[in-house]
Amino acid sequence: MLFTVREVDVLRLLCWCQNVKPEDLNKISTETERENLIALGFAKLHERSGTLTITESGKAFLHVLLEGEVPNLAFSYRPELIERRVRLSRVVLTAYYAGINVFTTGASSLSARSSLFLTSVTRNSGRNSWGSARVGAIAHLGNTYYAVHYICPGIGRMAVNDELKAFHNHTNFGVGTNRAFLFAGPTYNDVIEELKIYGEKKDTKLIRYGDVYRGLTSPIHLLSCDETGARQLQIMCVPNYREKLAGLMLKGAYQPPPDDAPAWDGMFNGSPFVVGVDMNLRRIDAAVKFAKKKDCLPILLAALDGQGDAVL
Repeated sequence: MLFTVREVDVLRLLCWCQNVKPEDLNKISTETERENLIALGFAKLHERSGTLTITESGKAFLHVLLEGEVPNLAFSYRPELIERRVRLSRVVLTAYYAGINVFTTGASSLSARSSLFLTSVTRNSGRNSWGSARVGAIAHLGNTYYAVHYICPGIGRMAVNDELKAFHNHTNFGVGTNRAFLFAGPTYNDVIEELKIYGEKKDTKLIRYGDVYRGLTSPIHLLSCDETGARQLQIMCVPNYREKLAGLMLKGAYQPPPDDAPAWDGMFNGSPFVVGVDMNLRRIDAAVKFAKKKDCLPILLAALDGQGDAVL
C-alpha cells in the first residue's frame, strides 16, 4: 500500500506529540486522509479529549519505515498531561510549517541550524536530566539556541534556576554559545496577558512568568502559534537575520547604527531602523528609549502584518 508524505508526516506528528487536535492538522491533511489512517488502525480518536493519537500498529509501522528513529514515549491519559501535549503540539506544528526539523530524538540533533527537540522525548528514558524544568522544547534557529516555553493565562510558575541549569546542560556546545528564550502561545496577546502579572511574592522558588520576563537578562522572544509565527521562525532560522533584513529593506539608503546603540539595526534618513519580526519586545523598548534619549524619535520598525496589527 502506498502512503503519501503528508500521511506519514501526520503519523510522525502523532508519534512525537502524542495528542493532537484534528483541526490543527488541517493544513497538511484532509479529514478523509486522517479517517483512512484510523481505518488502517494506525491512529485513533481519544474521544474524551477530542484528540488524535497514534496506535501501537502505527508506531510499529513508523519503526520499520524510519528504521527505529522514533521516540519511545510512555502514554498517559491524565487530563493535565494531555492538555500540555496539545499545547506543545501547536508549537511543534508552527515549527513544522516553518520548515524546521521537529522529528528529532536527542539533543545532539540540534546541531542542525533549523531544528527543534521536544524535551518529553527523553524525560522518561533513564535518568531524567531535565529535573523539574518546565521547558517544552529546545530550538536551534540560525546561530542561537532557544528554550521554548508555552505561555498562556493561568499557566502557573517556574523555578528560574532549574530552567537555566537544564537549558545550559543541554546546550553545552562550548564558549560563545548564543542562548535565548522563546515564549510561545496561542497568540501574542495571550502571552502578553500572562506576562502582565508579576510581583506576586510567595515563600517559594517558583515565580510567575511575568517576573521571569522582567528579571532574566537573556533575550526573550514571543511567538504566536499560527501562520505569522511560522513566518517569524522562518526568518529567525537565517543566521544574522537582523543585519541581512536591514540591508535588504533599506538597500542603498542603509547606514550602520551608532556603536552605542546595540538595539538599533541601522539608520534610514537619520531615523533609527529596528527589526522587530523576532518579537523581542524588550529590545524594541530599549531601542525606543535610546532614541528618545538621543532625541531622534520616531523609530522605523520592521515587522510582519500579524505582529503590527496585534501588538506593535
